[in-house]
Amino acid sequence: MKRISLIAAFVLASVLAFAQIYKLTVTKTDGNVVTIPTEEISKIEFIEDFDGDPELSVTPQAEAVPFIGGDFAFAVNSNCSWSYTVDNSTVREVSKTRTRLVLNFPWKPSDDPVKYTVTFNYGGEKKQVVVEQSSTLVADLLDIKYNADGTAEDISPLKNKVLTYPGSSLITYYNDMHKRYVANFRNQMGLVVTSGYYRVNYTKGGDFINNIADGCTFETIIKLNEADDPTREVKWFSSMQGGGIGFILPHHSNSKCMTFLPNISTNGASKWCWTFSNVQPEVGKYYHVVGVYNKEEGKSYIYINGRLSGQCATPGDYVPVANGAESFIIGGDPGTNQTDCDASFNGEVVTARIFSAPMTADQVAKLWKESEFDEEAVAAISVSDIVCLPQVEVASGYKYSIYGNGFENGDVIELFADGSDKTYRPETIFNNDRLTLVIPADMVSGSYRLVLKRGSAQCPLAKVNFSVVAEPLAPKAPKIVSHRGAHLTKDATENSIAALKYAMDANYYAIELDVHRTTDDVLVVHHDGVVNGKYFSNSKYDEIKDIKLANGENLPTFDSFINTFVEKMGTSTSKLIIEIKPGGDEKIIDIVMDKVEKAGIKNRVEYISFGYSNCKYIVKKQPDALVGYLAGDRVPANVLADGIKSVDYSSSAYASHPTWIKDARKAGMIVNVWTINSTAEMLNYISQGVDYITTDYPAVLRELTQKTFIEPK
Repeated sequence: MKRISLIAAFVLASVLAFAQIYKLTVTKTDGNVVTIPTEEISKIEFIEDFDGDPELSVTPQAEAVPFIGGDFAFAVNSNCSWSYTVDNSTVREVSKTRTRLVLNFPWKPSDDPVKYTVTFNYGGEKKQVVVEQSSTLVADLLDIKYNADGTAEDISPLKNKVLTYPGSSLITYYNDMHKRYVANFRNQMGLVVTSGYYRVNYTKGGDFINNIADGCTFETIIKLNEADDPTREVKWFSSMQGGGIGFILPHHSNSKCMTFLPNISTNGASKWCWTFSNVQPEVGKYYHVVGVYNKEEGKSYIYINGRLSGQCATPGDYVPVANGAESFIIGGDPGTNQTDCDASFNGEVVTARIFSAPMTADQVAKLWKESEFDEEAVAAISVSDIVCLPQVEVASGYKYSIYGNGFENGDVIELFADGSDKTYRPETIFNNDRLTLVIPADMVSGSYRLVLKRGSAQCPLAKVNFSVVAEPLAPKAPKIVSHRGAHLTKDATENSIAALKYAMDANYYAIELDVHRTTDDVLVVHHDGVVNGKYFSNSKYDEIKDIKLANGENLPTFDSFINTFVEKMGTSTSKLIIEIKPGGDEKIIDIVMDKVEKAGIKNRVEYISFGYSNCKYIVKKQPDALVGYLAGDRVPANVLADGIKSVDYSSSAYASHPTWIKDARKAGMIVNVWTINSTAEMLNYISQGVDYITTDYPAVLRELTQKTFIEPK
């Protein structure tokens, strides 16, 4: 069967002209006369009569129609024209050509087998094709499968790429209750982290997110390892930054209940639709949590263990995430720069699945039925506050300690090597707040999953990279830099006199502060240098001197900081680390260094700046000054060549250049990292031997530096 191109075009043009005056009728081969409406004439297709017997073959393009329904294609090969009928009125046509038929099938109405018969009519003959709808629920947009080595993959038909950000706080293990590998996250609740989570990137305007925008269903099974912080939002499976959708334990007046949170708006602006379940999760119990966004109904629903637990009105359209945050995170929420994880989670995520259509209550009940776990069961082992070094050098007989709450005498730690079947069951020593394992004589270097065994029960603890060497380097305790002072203490606020005093009272190594210059050369201490649109660098001091900090203090001057510092120097060993903001002239540096000189505190002051020229100018004025470059865009050796003795880079800069810490240490430079606020991240940089860690939580860091993680033989 072939189309007649040039002749057909001529005939069709003639027919169209003819049809302006007369109706077009066609006599079919069976003698019936058909009248063709004028507007349909352009669709006429001229074909050659087939020779011989009519022939038609049909090949379905998949084994079965998915349980959730959707488009299903048939490849058609025929030597004559054909038509079709379906024995179910809910099936609709998506498209039809000579060689392909695409039909859209509905959701599976029940658990009973469902079959559809498509009858093809051709040349007076009929051919029936029977297709069956699958009884298996398939998440067609995303379905996360965890692997033994800690990685994850998407087993949905889309096969989205899943990025793994490994760390000691993320471990996968085989869970007997759920009969699959699950992911266990040990990050501090609600913080920003750069390791220990999974990321699935997507395109904001692509089919993936368009399917979500048309209505969708999210399914997870989760368990908390420990109680979450009521002051922070916690997310375990989400894409929420200025828009988006996902699950959250909110910092909200409704208490810390499990909540489904789509962003839906009638005007395109961000509007969160809080779908509260009013179910607050208990530590150690698993929960099957399903969120449904039904665009057609204008509602969202949350189901806990198969039961409807809350709903919310969602009129309008889906609002996607902000630019730069186009990803789903398992273990938290995406930051805006695709390099970190926000609102981090401490617990297990068993499943993370997305379906491209909103489910009914009966369909959610089927999901719950298929999850097959005892909702009253509580984990046999409950340990919390796990603290250990994620990477260490050890030798045979060395002792490696894991701190935590909930350990018992008789507990044993088993080590499972990634990438091989090698396992170790070393001697384990119980000591109240920690378990200590003795490195076996035959242990080899590698990444190991550490699992606590107590009788027949098990509990994942951490993932650790052990480097077995002849002469291990013991980790050293970093010096603590209190970021903008101890500003989370009592009545303090950042860059306040109170924050300075509290940090000095605690004897932290140094207090970091930020300095700006007014137009009349008064130096003030403040991070942003602007309040209510008033830029300090464009203002006289009298115009800003009455600005109040959050704790009620007046905006402090640099002079007041120095005076307070000098008053307390006799009872504190703390130093000042002064940040000079880039973009200004050298006058601010001259004023700062002159005041430091006159106060007699040169040996108690260090300098940092994002401006490389600032750093070089400080070194030129005072060659023995310790200056740290902040921007993270220069190789350490090149920085040192200019007399700048410290690299003070962000965690993302070091993550992008894994050798820089070691390179700088070998060159004799001071290595600082900022701003590290989670325990997991602190431990990561303690493992790497940095000299300083800048943090908003200096008390937490101090507690870590006082622990003994490694003991030689």
